[in-house]
Amino acid sequence: MSNVFISHASEDKPFVLRLAVGLLAKGIPVWLDSWSMTLGDSLRDAIYNGLEQSSLVVVVVSDAAIRSGWVKRELAVALKRERQTGRRFVIPLRIDDTAMPCDRLHADFATRGFSEAMDDLAQVLVSKGAAEMAVLPEREVLPLRFTRPVDLDAAVLEVSWKHMRRRHPDLVLSPDQIALVEEPEYGALRRSLHHRIDGIAQDPDYTPEVERHLKDMNDLAARLEVVLRTGVAELLNRGKEIDAVLWFAKIIRARALYRLWTTRMIAGGLGQGWRIAALHDRKDACSFFGTDDLDLVDLWRDGHRTGYFILWLPRRDVADLYRHGRPQRYYDGLPMMMSEHIYVYPQMLAEHLCYPLKTREPVWDLAEAIIGLH
Repeated sequence: MSNVFISHASEDKPFVLRLAVGLLAKGIPVWLDSWSMTLGDSLRDAIYNGLEQSSLVVVVVSDAAIRSGWVKRELAVALKRERQTGRRFVIPLRIDDTAMPCDRLHADFATRGFSEAMDDLAQVLVSKGAAEMAVLPEREVLPLRFTRPVDLDAAVLEVSWKHMRRRHPDLVLSPDQIALVEEPEYGALRRSLHHRIDGIAQDPDYTPEVERHLKDMNDLAARLEVVLRTGVAELLNRGKEIDAVLWFAKIIRARALYRLWTTRMIAGGLGQGWRIAALHDRKDACSFFGTDDLDLVDLWRDGHRTGYFILWLPRRDVADLYRHGRPQRYYDGLPMMMSEHIYVYPQMLAEHLCYPLKTREPVWDLAEAIIGLH
């Protein structure tokens, strides 16, 4: 049971995350310490366990890596295993003009474009059996990468999930197996907020209310990151379309961005426009979903009217409600497949996870659902 282990210096983390996401999208399972460790874990044990359980080791060579004691030790362990097994499985990868520490061919990302070099590296790894590794289900990792502030990279998500299910057809994905790949602007907002909290006592604009607001927004952003991973796992495990995952992620990430924006000292900036993700009124909902005409409806499981969800749906999909003037089954009339994955499941799950109620559970089988005008 194994993954590809990536040995690297912490200073090279942005490159390594991009590399790992690219390999996962090509069906090559990857192990990274930052994806597999929690506070209290032994760094040394985690790294050497990763080496021992990995059939292939990619060593990211850079000036920082050469200066890193960890990378030197990881490389020494891997090369020792090569000598013991008589099998070459260490693949060097150079990302700057640093001289190679060992005499062998290497993948060169320093003088070539990332995409071209990635294709060559992937071919080498596949030729060494990386795509056919028998990976433990719990060592699978699904990357969530935002290409823009609120838009998931759909191609990476879909292909990575397909490869995971190919290896484990009955896989039940845990939220802990989902890795949020930090989007630069979102990460900058989170770091800025932490910096403000750390220095709040010296802030000339300090008030207890400001301090409370900053800490509340920090807690909320952290909770929304948990909600994001939880919801994505839920949707994928239930076999919902990728569109449902994309729109759910957009709702949650947009809410987090807006909350983080409220901690900024200056007007404007990233996140200001994402207040619409609260979906409080028709104007905001239409703007968020990019359509002209939505109506507010209630949706509940037949026989459970008290546990209802309030959702926005396209008016064309609820025209029968106006004609008949009473609630009806969701599937009465024409099937509303697009509405399920763009509107119903994303909004319903977001409301369920952000505002949980004991009397209300998502209606996953919409054949059991009743809708009525709100």
